[in-house]
Amino acid sequence: MPAAAEYAFPTGLSVAQGLQEAVTAVLEGEHAQVDLAELMARVRRVTEEVECYQAAAISDARARGMGWEEVGQAAFIAAVTARARWRTPEVARLFQRRRVQQASLGAESTPVVPAARQSVDEVASAKARGTRSLTGALTFLLRHSGLTIKEAAGRSELSASYVSRIMAGERVPTWPAVQALVQVLGGVPLDLYALWEAAQGVTRPSRPPLDEAVENLGAALRGAYLAAGCPPYEHVSALTDGVVDASIVEGALLGRVVPCWETTSALLSALQAPPGDVRGLWDDANYAFLVCLQMPLQDGPGPFSDLPSRPPFSPGPFRA
Repeated sequence: MPAAAEYAFPTGLSVAQGLQEAVTAVLEGEHAQVDLAELMARVRRVTEEVECYQAAAISDARARGMGWEEVGQAAFIAAVTARARWRTPEVARLFQRRRVQQASLGAESTPVVPAARQSVDEVASAKARGTRSLTGALTFLLRHSGLTIKEAAGRSELSASYVSRIMAGERVPTWPAVQALVQVLGGVPLDLYALWEAAQGVTRPSRPPLDEAVENLGAALRGAYLAAGCPPYEHVSALTDGVVDASIVEGALLGRVVPCWETTSALLSALQAPPGDVRGLWDDANYAFLVCLQMPLQDGPGPFSDLPSRPPFSPGPFRA
């Protein structure tokens, strides 16, 4: 079984996105001529996001090996002050407070394009992409199983015409139908959950805890891998022009590593999956890790310890 998952995130990038949204909210308030109290509330959020971004950027620098002396020089303060202000427990408390504040506002995980601002066409386009990916994954599983549509329908207690329309991309199935089909076809239902959510246009309302967030991200990556037909790891790596090594492809699919966003985006692009559709899941994992900064990783199996020793149906060579 894989050892405990390693987490290494460029945290500043994720927090910068929240800062950008906070600044945008101020600009929109000016255009809408909201009252001063509301405008000042939005400005306070910008100030809080700036504070969080500073902490995240410094955490990134510290993870890359920067000493407190260099941090102090960059921030124009004494090294001892920088150490006291941005040591790990302080950063963890800061992001814990940010998480509580966002939860109290009913904040959703941040996609590349906020759902509230998506046009009807954008939402329809995203759902169509999700449907194509879900259909691709189910079709691959059907081919790999050796069953006919009629046989798969019978074993999953669904009508043959319904399954036929699903496989043709003419119908988005319910989640119970997806579960039944995937189990009959020998797959893992959770691996297709993110694809099904995208096809349904579902927006997840809250950030899950770390283990769940990492599991959700890994399942989404494996779903995209299924939809692409499970190409060999080396082939996927070649499609990224070497940006993502074959061992990282394997590790990400097995849950042994959580890649940074640039690596995750390159991996998804190689699998012909829109990175933006998975960005919210990656942000969830990133954010959950920040909240847990002061908590050491527990000994024992990692979040994906119950996975098989390789992704199901993978033709890629496995390196022990």
